[in-house]
Amino acid sequence: MDDRVDEWVQKSITSHPERIAVSDASREVTYGQLGAAAETVRELLAGAGVSHGDLVGMRMPRGWRVYAAVLGIWRHGCGYVPVDPSYPRPRQDFVLADAGVHTVVEPGPDGGFVLSDAPVAETSGRRTPEGTAYVLHTSGSTGRPKGVVVSHRSLAAFVRGFVTSLGFGAGEVWAQSTSPCFDVSLAEAWVPLVTGARLIAVSDQTLRHPRSLVDLLIEERATVLSQVPTVFRYLLDAAERTGAAFPELRRVLLAGEAVEPAVVARWADLGISPGATYHNLYGPTEGTVYATWQQLTPGELARWDAPGTPIGRALPHVEVQLRSEGGVVEDGEVGEILLSGGIADCYLDRPELTARAFVRDPDGRVWYRTGDLAVRDADGALRCLGRADRQVKVRGMRVELGEVESRLLACAGVASGAVVAVTGPRGEAMLVGCFVPESAADDALARELPLRMREFLPSHMVPARFVALPSLPLTLSGKLDRGRLEELVRRRRPGSGPAAVATSSGRAR
Repeated sequence: MDDRVDEWVQKSITSHPERIAVSDASREVTYGQLGAAAETVRELLAGAGVSHGDLVGMRMPRGWRVYAAVLGIWRHGCGYVPVDPSYPRPRQDFVLADAGVHTVVEPGPDGGFVLSDAPVAETSGRRTPEGTAYVLHTSGSTGRPKGVVVSHRSLAAFVRGFVTSLGFGAGEVWAQSTSPCFDVSLAEAWVPLVTGARLIAVSDQTLRHPRSLVDLLIEERATVLSQVPTVFRYLLDAAERTGAAFPELRRVLLAGEAVEPAVVARWADLGISPGATYHNLYGPTEGTVYATWQQLTPGELARWDAPGTPIGRALPHVEVQLRSEGGVVEDGEVGEILLSGGIADCYLDRPELTARAFVRDPDGRVWYRTGDLAVRDADGALRCLGRADRQVKVRGMRVELGEVESRLLACAGVASGAVVAVTGPRGEAMLVGCFVPESAADDALARELPLRMREFLPSHMVPARFVALPSLPLTLSGKLDRGRLEELVRRRRPGSGPAAVATSSGRAR
């Protein structure tokens, strides 16, 4: 087996150069053309004197040139640092400076590529561990994004295990819809290209209009759909309104946030893609894209009233343990998810943070502490309960927001939701349950939720308020924007807005 994804893709290029590799809004590109474009990028880097082992920036909108640029950077022996041109410019500059990047590959005016100089970094180009494939910056708790360093070895191990576990092949047509700065894009891009399949790079404009996405999936006869659950819900709404169906669709991959079981069940019940299977995929960036997978069968969807989100079992490139206070927990006990094997190497130039997150056992084995809590069922499958570091104290008692959230999402009539902690009128921590009702006219739901939550939770864990919203705010990568949600809650005092608001006593105010 190949130890590098670019070597694996080269076999696709050599074996069938005339086959379409990538299509986007501008053109279709064959495997042969993709390989030639990658060589152009490699030659540009060599001509500019970029050293092997350097980090090279890659800034361009989603499209066929993204994959050619990455392949060219890898061929030159460098790792890449993605920068999304839609992000605020100060954040783009910070990422490049933090990585010590001097050279950036960007789109050329003639449809090709150009090199540009990055902003002057505080330090010279950083030397990453040998064999670095990429550095992705994720949000940091201190407000400073941190660079996650992932090797070719870990990426290839993930791709190999993912292809084998789900049985992907050359006949697939993938819809790629996430930013290169989001690790899900690595699965969406390289799994089809290593298997000789076809990749559709969905434009941002299409993603902003679900009906356009519906039309594209039908026109391109997509067989694999990868979506953040929230966007998947919007796609379901558009399909229902238009009566659309996707008979070619064989795999629906959901990742990035908690799955909404009612949405998946509704999609399946409507027969929108009668031959499809549905999969929930879990994994932090540090675990190399996805770490576990769970097929969402009708039976699994039917038992979703248990706490947490089913995330299944480990993919072949990693091993999973649940630990609490340093020891491995028994089945049925809550523990933090730790990953070992094909994981990230470190955080870029953050040795103290690396030491806290990547812990070494006495035998020398390294484990990444995810900060996510889970429980292992008797059958060996995992259920994720939320973040370990989202703890708050309510009346002196410790509360995990993830546990409260899982109960909210299990309530009938709730399409999606989240729980935030805000400061109450007397300075105390107050829990607020924010939810999107399945029915826009369900005004009574906010009044009923406190009683439903009390069926499972002690009184101090029941949110003091419940707020109905038309939708939950999202970040640029499609995940829940908790900061924005907290801001909305603080602005919307009881009785101040059109949304339904109930107190934990069950009385509307």
